[in-house]
Amino acid sequence: MSRTLRTCLGAILTFALLSPALAGDFSVATDVAPLTLDRALALAEARHPELTAAQEAILAREAELGQAALRPNPTIELELENFAGSGEFSGVDAVETTLRLTQPIELGGKRERRRQSAEISLERTRTEQGIARSDLAARTADRFLAVLAAQKRLLLTQSQVDLARRSLAAVEDRVAAGQAPATEIHRARLAVIELELEISRDEGELAAARLELAGLLGVDVDSCVVAGELSPLPAPPLLEDLAAGLTESPGQRRQQLLIEERRRDLALEESLGKPDLDLSLGGRYFNEDNDGALIAGFSLPLPLFDRNQGKIAAAGHRRNQAQAEAESSLQTARAALARAWHQAENARKRTAILDDQLLPTAESAFAAAEYGYRAGKFPLFDVLDAQRTLIDLRQRRLAALIDVQQARIEIERLLGRPLAAATSKENDPS
Repeated sequence: MSRTLRTCLGAILTFALLSPALAGDFSVATDVAPLTLDRALALAEARHPELTAAQEAILAREAELGQAALRPNPTIELELENFAGSGEFSGVDAVETTLRLTQPIELGGKRERRRQSAEISLERTRTEQGIARSDLAARTADRFLAVLAAQKRLLLTQSQVDLARRSLAAVEDRVAAGQAPATEIHRARLAVIELELEISRDEGELAAARLELAGLLGVDVDSCVVAGELSPLPAPPLLEDLAAGLTESPGQRRQQLLIEERRRDLALEESLGKPDLDLSLGGRYFNEDNDGALIAGFSLPLPLFDRNQGKIAAAGHRRNQAQAEAESSLQTARAALARAWHQAENARKRTAILDDQLLPTAESAFAAAEYGYRAGKFPLFDVLDAQRTLIDLRQRRLAALIDVQQARIEIERLLGRPLAAATSKENDPS
């Protein structure tokens, strides 16, 4: 087919109707401005209770850190002896009154170990707050993408209905002119009805996606008309480069902090196995002869049976558990990263093949089939077959674009930072 003929036939295509379905804005009758991704992320961070809970967890850890640094309280004792007895001890004339102040002295560095353990717990909780924020952003982006994709899919189906109706009109013209049997109208009309059913399904999926986004953001569902593009992305960085950055991700940072927290807990339990010294100082008053005297003493438990050995062993096992969990978490993250990277790369390549090869060929085939049908050279079957092929390829292109965006969201969640920050200069999409 010559370039001139292809250009002429392209005028009768509905490609101009299909292109906005992939790249244009989705508009409905509403007074609310379309919701952008940046606005959705800001709403999620401002309203979602998960972040409030994470902040409260930090405040609780800060309070525990302050408590851990405190010394033990002294004890005051008042003791009365030799009263309300018999003989010379009747009444209170022979009473002896003792007032004693006892101060526990922690040995083995317990207070410092306690403070260090609370300090690392606070740092881990702050890291978990960052992870909660990153996970929330990923869920918001994913639900935003679901709404955007549903909007684009609905527009695409609507334009495909227009395409089928255009073919139906051509059939009706030929039947009216006596150039085709009336049965062809039924076949063409069935193609329109099938696509109209797709519209009903797409509208249901769009409504469900909006409800999920509204529930996450805490807003009215009517405000969840989103604005954005589903554009092909450049090639992602090498998988090896991304995997190397996993060790610096917030998730792996949390695992390392947990190991350190368990190590400090072990040191604390070991210090708790050492007995504390109680020093006491006071005075004693002898009521019988109105005399007084100072008293002093100390007490030290003998660690004959309980040396905290059970808790020390348990703390050691928890430290080993944290180390094993960190290794498992890193392996899981690497597998998830590889899966998302391959999804992005595969979808990007599919999009390129569709754009460069399949779609232009399908558009030309449909144009030729429709032109030939109008000229009486091709049967209706060729037109409907070319139409179905074109529709299928455009749906596959939209699916590939969605796959790329979903993979990017997952990669950024695993890395804990925007993907652009990890790209090489030549691959930086900005």
